Amino acid sequence: MTIVTVRGNMSFTASTLKRLQESLVDLLYPRRCGACGCGLGTGERLFCRGCRDSVTRLTGRCCSICGRQLPDGSGDDHPCGACLKSRPHYDMARAEVRYEGAVMEAIKMYKYRPMRSLKGYLGGYAADCAAKCFKGVDVVAAVPLHKIRLGHRGFNQSLFLAEAAARAAGARLSLSGLARTRHTRPQVGLDHSERARNVRGAFSVVRPDEFMGMDVLLVDDVYTTGETVKECARVLKAAGAGKVLVLTVARAAEGRL
Repeated sequence: MTIVTVRGNMSFTASTLKRLQESLVDLLYPRRCGACGCGLGTGERLFCRGCRDSVTRLTGRCCSICGRQLPDGSGDDHPCGACLKSRPHYDMARAEVRYEGAVMEAIKMYKYRPMRSLKGYLGGYAADCAAKCFKGVDVVAAVPLHKIRLGHRGFNQSLFLAEAAARAAGARLSLSGLARTRHTRPQVGLDHSERARNVRGAFSVVRPDEFMGMDVLLVDDVYTTGETVKECARVLKAAGAGKVLVLTVARAAEGRL
């Protein structure tokens, strides 16, 4: 144990001194919830307890293919009209929570600021979804980043989520079998058709042996229009994958881009 001596006989452990420093910083610069902006209480980090508790889990009836929430009274899970009209290349997609509040802000912090401390918070949702919906898959892969964006960001947030999902599903994790071979614009701000054009031809399978005949779980942070995972699923199927299933931590409300 490290002992820090301060003036004569007064001494503190390093951990005690760190807590004192943190308390002083909190007093001078009160911490605010990243979702609602209110002050954080003792033991609260990044988000207040109220915002954490208000996260909406996606339960209830949904499209048996894309996971879109279905209205009450619509019967058991069944394909929605959009999937019947144009079936996606993946076999099934599910998300754990609604893309709003603390989860929405956490995903933004995780992707665009150096907030890797959120890995456990968001990874917990990925693990919950994997354990509930995707036990028995053979291999898990993350939606990849292009090397340019990976260089700027320093890490692929979806890979961290895929690691949590793979542990929960008891499946092998593919680290580099799927690649983004074309640098694309961010999808934020693009409409549905623009998103589809933006990612068309942007991915390739560089290690087909990792996916040949396998049931693959593809992991990303948020499902909006689904164009990115649809394109990844297309190339995985073309490379010989069996089923391609999609897990995202969150799903955006219809119309939110």
